[in-house]
Amino acid sequence: MKQNFKKGWLKNLSLVGVGLLSGFINGFFGAGGGLLLVPMISFVASDDSKKAHATTLGCVLFMCIASAIIYFTKGEYEIKYLVVCTIGSVVGSIFGTKLLKRLKNNIIDLIFAIILVIAGVFMIIF
Repeated sequence: MKQNFKKGWLKNLSLVGVGLLSGFINGFFGAGGGLLLVPMISFVASDDSKKAHATTLGCVLFMCIASAIIYFTKGEYEIKYLVVCTIGSVVGSIFGTKLLKRLKNNIIDLIFAIILVIAGVFMIIF
């Protein structure tokens, strides 16, 4: 019984550390914390891809709220881009969530890896 508590305690401590790092990345770059959370939640918590992605969305929501409040209070945003991107983001999120439910975990992992590579290439080029 003690061993299970220790494993759970270490897992939770690891997840807090991952949360701190992803929150820092999200606040510093304005995005990207979720890209770290998905694989780390899968690795640390041994959850399947669907649960890791869904859990990450909840974490990202609160990371983004915290970061957005700070950026908004400093006036560091462009309202016209905010409105237009928000519309697209909400519609895209609905479609993405419906697709996630239908795909197998290995396909989700492959798509996620491809998106990470594409994002990395774009960051290097632009």
